[in-house]
Amino acid sequence: MTAQEKAAIKNWNPRYRRNVYLYLWIYGILGAVTGITNDAALSYFDIVAPGLISGLNIFNAITALLMSLMIVWVHELGYRKILLILPPLTSIFLALTTITTNQIIIMFAYIISWTAIGVYDLMYPLMWTSYVPKEIRTKMFTVVMVVNLVAQTILTFIGGKAVVYFFSKMQGISYDIASNLSAHTAQLSGSYLANYTNAFRIVLILTALVNVVAFVLAIFIKDEPKDYRTVGMKKPQTPEEKKKAFEALINKRTIMWILYIAGIQLGARLVVPYIPIYLNDYLHIPRGITSTINTFQTAAMFIGYFFAPFLAKKLGAIVSIAAGTLTCAPLMFLMANGRHFGTGITLFVIVGVLLFLRSGLANATMPIQQEVQMIIVDKDMRPAFTAVVQIAYAVIGIIDGLFTAFYLLKTPAGYANAYYIATALYVVVSILLIAMFAKQYNWILDEKKSKSNEK
Repeated sequence: MTAQEKAAIKNWNPRYRRNVYLYLWIYGILGAVTGITNDAALSYFDIVAPGLISGLNIFNAITALLMSLMIVWVHELGYRKILLILPPLTSIFLALTTITTNQIIIMFAYIISWTAIGVYDLMYPLMWTSYVPKEIRTKMFTVVMVVNLVAQTILTFIGGKAVVYFFSKMQGISYDIASNLSAHTAQLSGSYLANYTNAFRIVLILTALVNVVAFVLAIFIKDEPKDYRTVGMKKPQTPEEKKKAFEALINKRTIMWILYIAGIQLGARLVVPYIPIYLNDYLHIPRGITSTINTFQTAAMFIGYFFAPFLAKKLGAIVSIAAGTLTCAPLMFLMANGRHFGTGITLFVIVGVLLFLRSGLANATMPIQQEVQMIIVDKDMRPAFTAVVQIAYAVIGIIDGLFTAFYLLKTPAGYANAYYIATALYVVVSILLIAMFAKQYNWILDEKKSKSNEK
């Protein structure tokens, strides 16, 4: 830790520090909730609301749009009020999915609860930019993402086992037998299917109850209007004032950033959600090995986050982000040719290493990316800009969903072709990012180097 960082911590506003620590706990709880909702909950919905799963990309696009509407209210309501609203929305509507079999109601409850869960991911960049000293901000972005990921990983691991445990108890069978039965859910019927489904319901209800702790913690957050907007600033009234506000939000810099984010998301969503299918159905890697590879991918994310402060300091923000994206390209190109790597242990190791490196490199600059996204607009525009980015995500989600459903994934070869497309997108957007941002904004997170660069 440098002398500047030590001084920043020593002089850190106590109220700011307390709010940051409280949100770390809240986001850790959210990570635990996400560990269930991203795994066990989806398996549950596949049983009780298959229409939801088949249209998941569209539903996620809807949640992204709703998230964009909700995050804008931070500018008016502040952090605390939003954080007090989110836990009840999450818990009530998550629990609602367990007490009805009506698919329409379950879909509606999914949209509301998953919107609330998603807003947490948008809150910490806003709060960190307001509350964390710039000298340690990148490190704290790393910390909050690691806390969330660790909690998510632990609960993903526990959640599946908890479902099997409750299933075995309700069915009156051993855990091992219940585990074997859970591997063939399509063949379950009668009391077996009913108890298996109820096991999921118990886990989801417990998750909803745990999320209440996030509400209690949010009560102790103390924010002030100056934290999230410029005090005394009037809303734009005249056409000229509105035009000026619009230009502060939508300009060459923000448009280029959105294009970069959109390109990366377009590529990532073509491959990341389908990795298990690609490994199982295209490369014919056994399910157990696939799970191990996915576990190593999560570990790579965890490791990658810790490199963010070092990369930002040595390479600069923009070069770091572009380099992380660009180095993923050859790895994904190799993944597209997975069938040429042989079979058995050779294939498992090569594919595992490629995905480990891709995950690590792709996530090593995520804390930097989150910080830059907040810095390129002023305080009053941050919630609105976050909303604009979410709208872009929603549009990309719809495009990806339609493209994969009606064209790309019509044949097994589509899973491999997705890697070629993602490779091309990563190369193009990385070059654009360097060309448009590097010279002027590479040291945007380092005031001294930024001023030196301007001279």
